[in-house]
Amino acid sequence: MIRRFFAAQRRGVTGRRLERLRTAEADLRACLDEHAALVLTEQEVALLALERQFDPAGAASRVAEADAILLLLPLYLEESQWRGLDYEDRRLRIRLAEPLAYEVARLPELRGPEVGAAVWTVEATVEHAVWMLRQEREATRRN
Repeated sequence: MIRRFFAAQRRGVTGRRLERLRTAEADLRACLDEHAALVLTEQEVALLALERQFDPAGAASRVAEADAILLLLPLYLEESQWRGLDYEDRRLRIRLAEPLAYEVARLPELRGPEVGAAVWTVEATVEHAVWMLRQEREATRRN
């Protein structure tokens, strides 16, 4: 899911934006690897241990079901280590979160109120992240 989404975002893009997209994708994968125990089922965690023996890089994103992305996106937006290097990185990641959540939620195998609740949480986190970004931007302009 992550690979497909970011491949579509990179289509026709060049330069600095392309690099920002690649870094955002790598950071999302790293975030999933770091927080796998929070968003994966017990069976997926067991499979993850095996997958990491073969290739540890990006193992969690190969094992995780798409709904894990919905659960992870708020952490990805809120934790400072995933925000990117600058304002434009942060802005890009915030702008990608909702479309990614909606794409995941449209998958036919994901239905039910928990999916809607997860999308709502992503939407609320995006709103908060936008507000925080504006506050940070205004603070730097005043100083």
